[in-house]
Amino acid sequence: MIFGEQFKKYRSDLGLSQPQLSELTGIEQSYLSKLENDKSVPSNEIFRNLLSAYNIYP
Repeated sequence: MIFGEQFKKYRSDLGLSQPQLSELTGIEQSYLSKLENDKSVPSNEIFRNLLSAYNIYP
């Protein structure tokens, strides 16, 4: 499974929409879409924010 697919799966497993995750993490929804479609790679800070939202990172 590629990076974007995995993030999309985590979001779906938590029952969150892109707008909900966007609000939770402070990341624009359009950017989340790019991440999930492997059109962009997150910075370390964004990556940590996403992991925290997915309850993977403290």
